[in-house]
Amino acid sequence: MNESILFNSDGETAAQTATALLTRQGYRVVRSFDLRAALAAHTDCACPYHGTTHCTCQFVVLLVYGNAAGPVVVTVHSHDAQAHLRLVQDALTQPDPHLAGQVMAALRETVLSRSVAVIQSPEGTAHGR
Repeated sequence: MNESILFNSDGETAAQTATALLTRQGYRVVRSFDLRAALAAHTDCACPYHGTTHCTCQFVVLLVYGNAAGPVVVTVHSHDAQAHLRLVQDALTQPDPHLAGQVMAALRETVLSRSVAVIQSPEGTAHGR
């Protein structure tokens, strides 16, 4: 389950949409990191995509709480007008599989209401566009 949801929008819009959707479905969502806020005090940081300090990139970390002991971690990474939402899963961060499945299913609902695509990791195949 290394899927990514591709939003055809900026990262802030994608993060707000995901937060609103998950909150409506009864999850508690906490924004634990926001790249734009973190860089506000650092005006001399050059963007690796744009090569300037005037960039539109965003990286947000959302902690999504349900009935499981710990949260599901969702990242929103955007560059220009595309944002990827992805559940964090690695050897150190294994979310409750039931909660992770519920959160991913809830996020997939955005496919029905917005112009987004659900895709798998680079080695996978596309699920929908």
